[in-house]
Amino acid sequence: MTGDAEVAERRRLAAELRDEARALLIDSGLLALLQSRFGDVTVTGSAGYDLMVWRDIDLDMPCDADQWESWMGFGLEIGRELLRHGMVLRRAGYANDYLAPEHGGGFSWTIVFDDASGAPWSLKLRAWEPFDYAVRQARDANLRADLGGADRDLILRLKHEARERGDYYTQIVTSFDIYEFVIGRVGDTLEELETWRGLA
Repeated sequence: MTGDAEVAERRRLAAELRDEARALLIDSGLLALLQSRFGDVTVTGSAGYDLMVWRDIDLDMPCDADQWESWMGFGLEIGRELLRHGMVLRRAGYANDYLAPEHGGGFSWTIVFDDASGAPWSLKLRAWEPFDYAVRQARDANLRADLGGADRDLILRLKHEARERGDYYTQIVTSFDIYEFVIGRVGDTLEELETWRGLA
């Protein structure tokens, strides 16, 4: 496959995954369920930035710190909603990161499931203290604006290359590292990114 063909294929896959993610959130009723419970829900991460390289969705929402018990029980509602739409829940992980502020605070659910076609998905739901959520929304808006002027083809290439290295992606280099690296126009290889981050 030539360079131009590889670029076109990465763009095609990103668009396909974006459309799948949007359809899944709406058709499963999950987005409506979250909005009914928390009001404001933001699709963030690669699904929100239209930079997907695999089936992974990040959702942020506000939630008061004293709602840990209801947030824990909410996992059962999610599982039931997925099952009702023919999806198979593989595993789910709950975290109360108010007890681990080094992780940013808030509550989270990490849901791994297969959609109705059998395709695997990872869904990360994060609930933040309302003021913290507003601060994070402002930061997210700034990142989206910066990404609007960045080389999106380079971002997709680096994300694909990082994922091909197994645990390298997320363990060594994260999506956010790649975004900052490309926004800053530091270079165009993972090796340069490692040097920039002080890993090499």
